[in-house]
Amino acid sequence: EGTGWLYRLVSRIRKGQGTSEDIDKLQGVADRIEGRTICALGDAAAWPVQSFLKHYRHEFEAKTLARIA
Repeated sequence: EGTGWLYRLVSRIRKGQGTSEDIDKLQGVADRIEGRTICALGDAAAWPVQSFLKHYRHEFEAKTLARIA
């Protein structure tokens, strides 16, 4: 279920329909998935999201601000 949330949030942001709250949700979902699943897919899905938000969060924020402008 968490990977579905990640997919929907990233898709919404990518399409220019995301909000700054979506970025926070994305971070929260990824943080809650990591280390809490039986299947390694959870960690494998969370790590890239955590990494791109750590290094490129400003680009995601710019994408959401462009929607407002």
